[in-house]
Amino acid sequence: MQTDTELFYSPSRPHAGPPLNTSKSPAKSKYKRPTNYIEQPDAIVIGSGIGGMGIASLLAQKRGMRVLLLEANSVPGGCTHCHEIDDFEFPSGLDSVGDMDPRIGRGVYRPAIDFITGGKLVWTKMPEVHETACFQDDVYEWHSSPEKNIEWVERLFPGEGDVRGYYALEEKIEWWATSWAATKLLPDWVPEGLRETFYQVAGGKWRKYMQRRVNQVLQGELGFSARLAAILSYMYGNHGRTPENAPFAFHAANLFHYRWGAYSPAGGAGQIAECIVPIILGAGGQVAVSSPVDRILVENDRAVGVRLADGTEIRSNLVISDASAYTTFMEMLDPEVSDRHRYRARFLDIGPSPSHVYLLLGYDEEIDLPKQVVWHMPSYEGVSKWDLSRADDLYKSEMKLDGMGEYLLSPSARDPLQAQRYPGKSTVVALAEGIPSWVLRSKTDPAFRADFTGAVTENLTKVVHRHMPQRNLSTSVRHAGVEFTEQ
Repeated sequence: MQTDTELFYSPSRPHAGPPLNTSKSPAKSKYKRPTNYIEQPDAIVIGSGIGGMGIASLLAQKRGMRVLLLEANSVPGGCTHCHEIDDFEFPSGLDSVGDMDPRIGRGVYRPAIDFITGGKLVWTKMPEVHETACFQDDVYEWHSSPEKNIEWVERLFPGEGDVRGYYALEEKIEWWATSWAATKLLPDWVPEGLRETFYQVAGGKWRKYMQRRVNQVLQGELGFSARLAAILSYMYGNHGRTPENAPFAFHAANLFHYRWGAYSPAGGAGQIAECIVPIILGAGGQVAVSSPVDRILVENDRAVGVRLADGTEIRSNLVISDASAYTTFMEMLDPEVSDRHRYRARFLDIGPSPSHVYLLLGYDEEIDLPKQVVWHMPSYEGVSKWDLSRADDLYKSEMKLDGMGEYLLSPSARDPLQAQRYPGKSTVVALAEGIPSWVLRSKTDPAFRADFTGAVTENLTKVVHRHMPQRNLSTSVRHAGVEFTEQ
């Protein structure tokens, strides 16, 4: 059996992976737009998020394919890349991951990420209390252990709900999800009726709990009080739907992912790309940054290549898109193709994903900051602090920024290689959900952007100073910028 030292970062073991991104050698200094693209690639992959990099690595290793990986950004990685601003580094999306210990939990995720990174990516464990959930002045610590969480819930909230029943149902949901997914992996020749029989024999109730909302199950089926239901829903920002709207099965699977704790890549999230890119290049492939795709070329209802924004056309027998479904089917395909296959009609029935606003704080000082994630719930006068759905609706429908919720972390505190990569620096990231119209308006209305940015900065900073040590935080900040993401 592997030991913790073998599985996770250990100070006694020197860094042995690809070169680290540092203040003197940031990722953006390592990549340039190519002047030429490889000819007749075996596969073209659009987008270098973890999905695109992952499939490119698999094709390179298992099939020996020459993969052309196309990325519109100047740095590969998608939501695993880091913003390098004013000599600071901030993650763009990935900050913590569950299921990275193959000895517990799902067990398969760590071997998968180890394979696509060539076994070079090293993970570090977050503290045993890896997250805190804050409802005004009430703070609850979430442990990397179901038993410890059950203990404090039963001790603090006797008679307010069957928390053991919740954890048992969470385990069943995980199994039902597997049985449902298996029906989708069966060969095409397997009849639909046989697929359904397999699902039913496996005890499948995934679809049932996908159609039931979080509060319906927690308060109705399990008898939770409104207070305890809210506390078990603190992580709703991970999937972007409040307890009144989120499918219970999806919410439970999300919590199961972090049941035994959280982990982060040693060297920062950008180290993921640094591990995968050499694998693609080693098989004769190419990672082309600053190369946005304008159109997926289709002939006889089959993708045969791409046309880049500069007019360059590249053809391949295999074209894979890691861009969003909307971008792929509505923006990269010819409108006639999208309409003929009814993609446009389908997207009319699907609402947009949440947008986010980020406050990025950089300090010219090494500050001892917490390693765990802080979830600060939205709070408004006249609204119960346990009514997350109402508070979230007030925030988004009326743009009530004073009282907005927040997801808070310190990337510099959790990276054991921070002093080596960015000496004398500390960073804090605070983010909140938004709605796409705010982001879109901020791009076209300078006055709105100025007012919105100022209000976001003020309110997110209040929460930062509430949960992070205030010494130095208000005096040594050198970078304080607001960024927007539109999904």
